[in-house]
Amino acid sequence: MRNLFFKLFEMSHFETGISVTAFSLSHIIYLLLIAGAIVGLFLAFRKKTDDKKEKVLRILAYALTISYLSDFFVHDFVYGGLEMDKLPFHICTVLCPIVAFTQFNKRFKKFLEPVTMLSIVAPLMYLCYPASIGSGEPWCYQAVQTMFYHGTLLAWGILNVALGKVQPNIKKCYTSAILLVIITLWAKLGNILLEHNWFFLNEDAFYIGLVEGGIIPKWLLMVINPIAFFLTILAVYGICYGVKAIIKKVKKA
Repeated sequence: MRNLFFKLFEMSHFETGISVTAFSLSHIIYLLLIAGAIVGLFLAFRKKTDDKKEKVLRILAYALTISYLSDFFVHDFVYGGLEMDKLPFHICTVLCPIVAFTQFNKRFKKFLEPVTMLSIVAPLMYLCYPASIGSGEPWCYQAVQTMFYHGTLLAWGILNVALGKVQPNIKKCYTSAILLVIITLWAKLGNILLEHNWFFLNEDAFYIGLVEGGIIPKWLLMVINPIAFFLTILAVYGICYGVKAIIKKVKKA
């Protein structure tokens, strides 16, 4: 039975040599599938009742949580042991418990807007450049689980806005900044205790050696990374306001 599981979760089943590398055909296909699924869900539920909209968001939150937690049970078969990158110190992985609390606990609903914004920006950044997806074939477990997880997180974030559950208010952008600071400090704690590179605070996200090569000091990443995310969040706010303005103009025409 154990050997069967190693076979099921191996990186290559057909020895094709194909993998999900940035901007490869398989990467683009994954992006199209994720984008198509999000658009499809929006079109299917945009005119539904608030209860049904809430239900689809709850289903996405359940899928995200199950995908994340169940993954730990197969690390031995996929990675030969615990995969440190999957612990909840990266921004995308820590968003899983944060999303779950925000979605299912009424007391956390007041944090819905910043959590939604980060749930759009963080997985979108990863999906645009999936640097750590591994060398397995596009249909192997590691690739499918990684893209499914990030795609589900992105879908939850986008649909919260698209279905009207969150009305982005630029005046509340500071809440995203506060959440980013908290996540940065949390990741730094993990890096210190477990000596890893969560939230890319020990080396740059592209692993081109900016810290190792002495180009920038390591402490500067604690400033650069959250600022880069916050600026991207501001861009998302801008897009939301722009789309609203276009829709309003179209309705008046």
